Amino acid sequence: MKAPTALLIACVVIGCGPILILPGGELTGTLTPYPNNWTFSDPVDTVQLETRSDDPYSVNVWGVGIGEHFYIAAGDASNAWVLRIAEDPDVRLKIGDSIFELRAVRTDREAEIDAFLAAVQKKYDFEPEPDQRSEATVFRLEPRVTTQ
Repeated sequence: MKAPTALLIACVVIGCGPILILPGGELTGTLTPYPNNWTFSDPVDTVQLETRSDDPYSVNVWGVGIGEHFYIAAGDASNAWVLRIAEDPDVRLKIGDSIFELRAVRTDREAEIDAFLAAVQKKYDFEPEPDQRSEATVFRLEPRVTTQ
């Protein structure tokens, strides 16, 4: 067995984060407070999203920071991570070594989606087709509300 194949199998078995398009398990890193502004994420193309803390499932996604919020989207509402968010909106986002504990809130607000799409186009030089826009599931990531 070649070394890269063995490494990939080992990571899947022990629950590493996602690798390319393969999902992973629990993300590791430094728990970081919610930032006032997400511009530090601008140079980072791919971030990692973890859903369901009771059965961690993580994926690589594109994301953009717009002011005080971070946004992610799925082109297919039947993606496993989208379905998991529907069950439990508490997520963890990894950027670099930082882990942010967040809540994913689906948005249908036209102005918010327009701002998200403009930011995606600027960051990734990607403009979705009209049908992709209507089928996209866009999430605004917010701080988790904790009750004391």
